[in-house]
Amino acid sequence: MGTHSKDIRFGLMVDGSFVQRWQAETVKLLIGNGIKLSLVIMNDDSGPEHVSFFEKISRYPYRRVVFRVWNRFLFKPECKTATELDIPGDTPVMYCKPIIKGISTYFSEEDIEKIKSHDLDFILRFGFDIVRGGILNSARHGIWSYHHDDERVVRGGPPGFWEFMRGIPENGVILQQLTDSLDKGLIIRRMKFSTTMHSYKEHLNRLFFESETLPLQACNELITNGELNPQPSNSKAPIIHPPVNIQMLKYFWLCLWRRLKFHVNFLFRQEDWNIGYCMMPVERFINHKNKELIDIKWFKPKKSEYFADPFVITTKKDTYIFFEWYSNKKGKSDLAVAIKSEDFGKYHLISDFPEHRSYPFVFENENAIYCVPEAYKTNKVSLYRFDEENLKLEFDCDLLEDVSFTDPTLYQKNGKWFLFVTPQENSHTHLLLYTADDIHGPYKAHPGNPVKVDCADSRPAGKILNINGMLVRPAQNSTEHYGQSIALNRIVQLTECQYKEEYLEEILPLTNTPYDKGIHTINGDDIVTVIDAKRFTFTWHGFFNQLKQKTRL
Repeated sequence: MGTHSKDIRFGLMVDGSFVQRWQAETVKLLIGNGIKLSLVIMNDDSGPEHVSFFEKISRYPYRRVVFRVWNRFLFKPECKTATELDIPGDTPVMYCKPIIKGISTYFSEEDIEKIKSHDLDFILRFGFDIVRGGILNSARHGIWSYHHDDERVVRGGPPGFWEFMRGIPENGVILQQLTDSLDKGLIIRRMKFSTTMHSYKEHLNRLFFESETLPLQACNELITNGELNPQPSNSKAPIIHPPVNIQMLKYFWLCLWRRLKFHVNFLFRQEDWNIGYCMMPVERFINHKNKELIDIKWFKPKKSEYFADPFVITTKKDTYIFFEWYSNKKGKSDLAVAIKSEDFGKYHLISDFPEHRSYPFVFENENAIYCVPEAYKTNKVSLYRFDEENLKLEFDCDLLEDVSFTDPTLYQKNGKWFLFVTPQENSHTHLLLYTADDIHGPYKAHPGNPVKVDCADSRPAGKILNINGMLVRPAQNSTEHYGQSIALNRIVQLTECQYKEEYLEEILPLTNTPYDKGIHTINGDDIVTVIDAKRFTFTWHGFFNQLKQKTRL
């Protein structure tokens, strides 16, 4: 976090001592990282004045009765479990009776002045509904609030519901500094997740639990840069209300149909990856206007096997294509290499680990060839040397331990080593960065971690390239399905304290090949460009592997 984390003071707006589980964990994460909870603002509203039974009946929104009953009594996602707040004993608690005007909540001038006296950097809103007025300026950086949708697409609620209902492939989440505009504040941080189409419950759990880090990330930015610079939203999206009865009937049908389809596809529709290469510099390949015209040659794996994650390196001795060799029969991957002097026609195993290995990130440093493969099942990121004579990997050292990371990607800049990884549990969305002064470490976590959370362009898709004078990081787009396409991002800032990148363009699957359903790795040098691509197929070995995962045998 840094030595100045004790200077960040925040307040918390809640309706009571019990909050939803994800909210309690968000507060716990802030406090555990040195952000001081300096004030709890408790809602002292006793509710509306007494309304007679007949008035309640006459006012009840019957066209939304199915949603109300389902949401209150039947829908029980883990993220919303009532959890008692763990408030440090020295934290003052202030009870405020809000002033309700229509759908808006206001605070008295007296309460606002009392809150200001606590000199808060920000207030995190987990209660009080729609707050407006002078309270919005009662902390140095305002009131922070979540909106578990992309406000440019969906404003209103319920969270993530309309993305699920409408089949929108991605679901944004924002942390915003509130203004008087509903779900259209100043955007502090954004995240983007793929929509879990087969289960709204799973989808909602993911949205809430994985967005817990947003306030902490904003605090890290404050500590590092001294400011936030939130951006105003220009959303023109209409505000959407909870579903009416007929829409809920459609929801129940979608849940049933999509879950059935998901499980059938999982068992009978297997990914089949292969590696293609062309004798063309990678910069020229990327700049090519019509990649369908490029002469791509494909490797020839046996049935029930596939090849993926290609990397290429040229030495004085030869040009090597490193890749993942997956066997459906074994249910695991090893690493292999093909050689230009053999016309890339023979495949040599270079590893025989008991655990899965893939993504053989290969590079040269001080006249030695190194490889950092994905080995998340070992809970390590390890460095190997490549023996050109014997075509084998030799262990060098562990770069990181007690971590389960995928697709490690190294880059050296100005004498510093930067290690990009994604955590296994969030492999398609969360990009982490580690830095070191020496290739062997020690590596320390970047203060902005996760430096990016986006299902469309976070997970590494190959080595960092120099294209058209720009530093370009390929990333996997897994919005609709794994390995949908490759996003190219220009790195704007890369230091021990800051990271920023901008989207450039997308590389789509090549439709004139048998492998036209996905692409998720690109690498190359001045001689050859390598990609991988996928199709869907069925094999009995694959079926039994998937069935084994389902039954956990």
